[in-house]
Amino acid sequence: MDDQPDVYMTADAQAAALTRTELSFIRTIEAFGRWAEYLHLSVSSARLGVQEICLLHSIRMRGGAQNLSELLMFLNRTDVSTIQYSLRKIEQHGLIERVTGRSRREAGYRLTDEGIRATDAYAALRDEILLGLIDEVNGFTASLGSAAAALERLTGLYDQATQTVLNRKIMVR
Repeated sequence: MDDQPDVYMTADAQAAALTRTELSFIRTIEAFGRWAEYLHLSVSSARLGVQEICLLHSIRMRGGAQNLSELLMFLNRTDVSTIQYSLRKIEQHGLIERVTGRSRREAGYRLTDEGIRATDAYAALRDEILLGLIDEVNGFTASLGSAAAALERLTGLYDQATQTVLNRKIMVR
């Protein structure tokens, strides 16, 4: 066995920084999922997973009835059947309702009164707890803005890199 340290995905400073960021994504996603699920359960009896909670709040953020295509684009998702299943689950809990449009494709979802109550309570408790913690960290609000901009840029880079991988697969044929 070699005494040299393993440089897997950390061969240079750029690779190491990206790897650290990706590991931070994983940890942040898991921490956010736990937080969102426990926060939601504290304000609603509806047992939802983080995906459903994100969908519920996305509908609220976007305002009005949102169709499936709009939600997929807003959340940068492509897994239509998974999102449809999640929407049905939220609807069964009485937090959203399906509204019809001129065509089946235009049908959308909007919050019910119970959905508005649950999202209001979620937002209020989030502000009380999480914003209070953020206020305790000097300069963190500015850091959040920079982090959001960096994550949005990385989203574009990951999408572009995914397309490159798909193109390479086609080119090999």
